[in-house]
Amino acid sequence: MTSTIFRTALLAGAAAAALVAMPAFAQSSEPAESAAPAQDEEVNDDIVVTAQFREQRVQDTPLAITAIDADLLESRGQLSVVDVAAQAPNVTLRPATATFGPSIQAFIRGVGQYDSSYAFEPGVGLYVDDVYYPTLTGSIVDLVDLDRIEVLRGPQGTLSGQNSIGGSIKIYSKKPDGQGGGFVQATYGRFNRVEVRGAMDFALVPDKLFVRLTGTGVSKDGYVTRYDYACTHPGTTVPSFQNAVSDCKLGTQGGKSYAAARAALRWVPSDRLEINVIGDYTNDSSEAAPSTLLFVGNQAGVPGVPNNTSAYQIGGVALGNATGSPFITYSPYGNYAQDTYTNSPYVNYATYVNPAPRDGTAPYTVADRNAINGWGVSGTIDYELADNLSIKSITAYRSYVTRYIFDEGSPVDTALIDNYNRLEQVSQEVRISGKIADAVNFTVGGFYFQYDATARQRVDIPSLQFIQDDKISQSTRAVFANAEWAIVPGLDVVGGIRYTSASKTVTYGRRGIPGSIFGGLPDPRIRALDGVVGEHKSDNWDFRGALQYRWSPEVMTYAQVSTGFKIGGVNPRAFFPQQALPFGPEKLTAYEIGVKTDLFDRRVRFNLSGFYNKYRDILIVVSSCPLPGVPAAPCALPVNAGRATVQGLEAETTVKLAKGLTFDGSVAYLDFDYTSLSAAAIASGVTPSMRGPFTPEWQYSAGVQYEAEFGSGGTLTPRLDVAHVGSFYQQASNAALNEVPGRTLLNASITWRSPSRDWSVALHITNVTDELYYNSVFDNRGSNSTVTGFPGTPREWAVTVKRTF
Repeated sequence: MTSTIFRTALLAGAAAAALVAMPAFAQSSEPAESAAPAQDEEVNDDIVVTAQFREQRVQDTPLAITAIDADLLESRGQLSVVDVAAQAPNVTLRPATATFGPSIQAFIRGVGQYDSSYAFEPGVGLYVDDVYYPTLTGSIVDLVDLDRIEVLRGPQGTLSGQNSIGGSIKIYSKKPDGQGGGFVQATYGRFNRVEVRGAMDFALVPDKLFVRLTGTGVSKDGYVTRYDYACTHPGTTVPSFQNAVSDCKLGTQGGKSYAAARAALRWVPSDRLEINVIGDYTNDSSEAAPSTLLFVGNQAGVPGVPNNTSAYQIGGVALGNATGSPFITYSPYGNYAQDTYTNSPYVNYATYVNPAPRDGTAPYTVADRNAINGWGVSGTIDYELADNLSIKSITAYRSYVTRYIFDEGSPVDTALIDNYNRLEQVSQEVRISGKIADAVNFTVGGFYFQYDATARQRVDIPSLQFIQDDKISQSTRAVFANAEWAIVPGLDVVGGIRYTSASKTVTYGRRGIPGSIFGGLPDPRIRALDGVVGEHKSDNWDFRGALQYRWSPEVMTYAQVSTGFKIGGVNPRAFFPQQALPFGPEKLTAYEIGVKTDLFDRRVRFNLSGFYNKYRDILIVVSSCPLPGVPAAPCALPVNAGRATVQGLEAETTVKLAKGLTFDGSVAYLDFDYTSLSAAAIASGVTPSMRGPFTPEWQYSAGVQYEAEFGSGGTLTPRLDVAHVGSFYQQASNAALNEVPGRTLLNASITWRSPSRDWSVALHITNVTDELYYNSVFDNRGSNSTVTGFPGTPREWAVTVKRTF
């Protein structure tokens, strides 16, 4: 039934596109070139992208692309890559739960990744200035001093390579131009938000050597408060951790404290050669991600773990009864205590202290942190070999160290996670591009990538305790080719191919916890895993074929088929040597049609795309491992266990309603249906009727702004934005307790600019209606019978003063 509805909608969309095209086509008997860029401020601006390795307008590129320039980012008040998902159809970007640290959860058209373990590859490729970011950790990029963002939807196997099975996000910073420009801005807002950003551009050698320096610093208090349970509940035997802090407050979660800097050097020794070198550094020591406990399950018989039907006791003193409600929990594990903090979802009892670890290990304390410290350098050489032949080389090195902590929100530890990760990467890409007889544009190239990483974590499971200390290495080699052939005026055929060979190794480290019952050695059942090496190797051919036809300067249509894959890996959470197993790559074949239009003298831009994807070898983590010689649990084994069809529709529009008055909007529909599941997936609770993780059925956005001119008084621009995301499930095994409710957020701003536009003052209000929503949830009932929610930011206001020069 769903497929029939989708096909009907797709045909209707195609018919509508044809009707739109006909009037424009009737005006010209021959296909025309694309509309020339216009200077009129009342028409839609052109954004130039490089999705096909050469500069093209978005409206001339046969791909589903959302492109956002620096001015639009500023007017919306968008400061992080996570923010751009609000207006990009079928794109879901969320900050990760505290269990996965300073990471992003990224999905496009229902394909992506949410687990930041190095064993799992991103399903959405992230690039900054053409440098690939290989992990979800460290991918929440700050949007400062940018030229544009390109969000490419659908598999980009031939254009972006591995792990772009869902799509790609490409971020480009501003290049130095030596014109002496720049800006400085300061912001103050709710939660004591203090923020300073700035950039300056200058020439070291006129017309030859330019520099651009960019920096940002942010400080902000958290919005989830941690309380001392013993202080708020006098008479309990729960240990107190107040330490003279007033009002029973231990601290907050969600606070920000980071600084970042970037330096760009651009050397243009001749009109054929350009060299760009970029270095960046980030020091983020923010607090742990905000979290509150939503549910306490029943794990009767396990010391220190409550159940829903009886009083939870410490030292024989009852602390409260859990109600069983997924959003109201009256227990020391609750997100609030009804007798003190009624109906507050922004409170917990996290201590980051384990005063009485199981099995005799010593008490320990960890820092409340979600920190990352990283830097990188890249060099890009563009050289024009001949009039229609050029070569580009992109060389990069990046490194980061991260430390993040998760406390499930109770005064007694049941899930205190302490992680330390380290990564170093190198990459090299070479492209040769050219044009033949004014009819064929082509690019051929090669790509090499390698990283080495350490993943360290303390694991506390009843009677199974150890320190994980794994070493992970990955390397990738690829060659690719892409060509566009203008067969006749208006009709282009596009083809691409890429071969990728990848390998990954995991060397398991299992160390003992000092003071444990095993004398500082790991549990005997897992001791044999120490030093075991797991390996995965795979290779893959990806292809793309497309036809595009420009009916008139205003209308272009296209159809394409493309493939992508996400490389496999090795089980990152093996408890026994028998679980140190590899898993294979995911693969996807996508069929897409689209229309791109600029109508009514380019005052109305409307783009529509429809897609049908065949998704194979879907990775599902199973909780029971029927392997010989070891217990079926504990188990967290990734297996390629499913196939699905994913289909949908996407529409985007920008309308210049009148002078100074602009409307933009988008709408997306997504349908995810499993077509087959393995016995292991079904045994883990996944059924064919369930949806894939992070696949909201509907998304939409709308924005309107009006720039009012007051002559010598400057301009005043109010703006409203609304964005809706439907509900989705966090895990493959759908359940009410891992469903993230839908949300509709309203943002507003008003900006004054001086007549010369060198000064501006802006007031931004986000989440105007103060809606309570959750970015994600962590269903950990299988381990400690709890479900933790990660609430989004409540209403905020901020005032920004900016000086441009």
